Amino acid sequence: MIELKRIARTLAAVVAATCLVGSVTAQTATYPSRPIKLIVPFAAGGSSDILGRVFAEKVGAELGQSMVVDNRAGGNTVIGTQAAASARADGYTILQVTPNAVIVGSLQRSVPYDLGRDFAPVIGVGSVPLLLAVPASSTIRSIPDLVTFAKAMSGGLSYASGGMGSLGHLAPVRLLRDLKIQGTHVPYRGVAPAIQDVAANRVHLMFVSSLEGMQMVKTGGIRVLAVTSEQRLPGLPDVPTMAELGFADFYPAVWYGFMVPAKTPADVRDRLHQAFTKGAADPGVREQLVKLGLTVKLRNGPEFAQFIREEDARWSRVVKENGITME
Repeated sequence: MIELKRIARTLAAVVAATCLVGSVTAQTATYPSRPIKLIVPFAAGGSSDILGRVFAEKVGAELGQSMVVDNRAGGNTVIGTQAAASARADGYTILQVTPNAVIVGSLQRSVPYDLGRDFAPVIGVGSVPLLLAVPASSTIRSIPDLVTFAKAMSGGLSYASGGMGSLGHLAPVRLLRDLKIQGTHVPYRGVAPAIQDVAANRVHLMFVSSLEGMQMVKTGGIRVLAVTSEQRLPGLPDVPTMAELGFADFYPAVWYGFMVPAKTPADVRDRLHQAFTKGAADPGVREQLVKLGLTVKLRNGPEFAQFIREEDARWSRVVKENGITME
């Protein structure tokens, strides 16, 4: 009798597992059957939001479903990322990720998720380089000028950023450390007011993305000393790269990619990867991305995961060496 009961329990478990596999297979075979949510952990109207909407429109069309952008700003991307981490792992919630997603883990002791454990990468799509900018009216015209100016200032340089713990904060921290000069961080609530104060010569310098800085270059508000791209930018052919100026491995950039909750089925992740790849190859999308200043460089899931690990190591080292914290 005991043996019969054991066999019955085993058969019941096998049947249940078979039903579960069949259910999952049925779901993924018809994916997607309803609208998909793309969480952008930034406010509407900014560069990240614009880029997210470009992809949402085209990728949604590729999948045959609408992709709705859900702006979840706040907490240096923690709010939006946590919302995605808590979502069902069924392919109907996608998270847009940027350097903030990596940096915040080094700045805060307690983050309610683990980017590597709780998410699976779908695709990395590219990056926007930074401009090392000073006021157009400044006497600083080169890196040596920058060093001379800083050493002549009793408190060193002041440098602006769009917020504490942002890439615009950590990039100048690393530069000043490499140059062995002092500086004071002036964080703003967003890039727009920061670059306005640089143009007004209230702050000495900042690293700003080419997307957000090129207009100020055109209007004569800022001067660009260097760019962080591997090659010179077509719009700034006379401006050297940081590598040309002797700064090895100095390529901070605002990169973009997309992830899903970790347990999302592999075939659903593959379907999404294919749709994003096709979307990025579309001439109309490419044109929009170029206008946004994005250098398209597609990375598949494993490549994007490795890239994120490298970024984490790079910026966590800067945070640790300089004792930076948000707490």
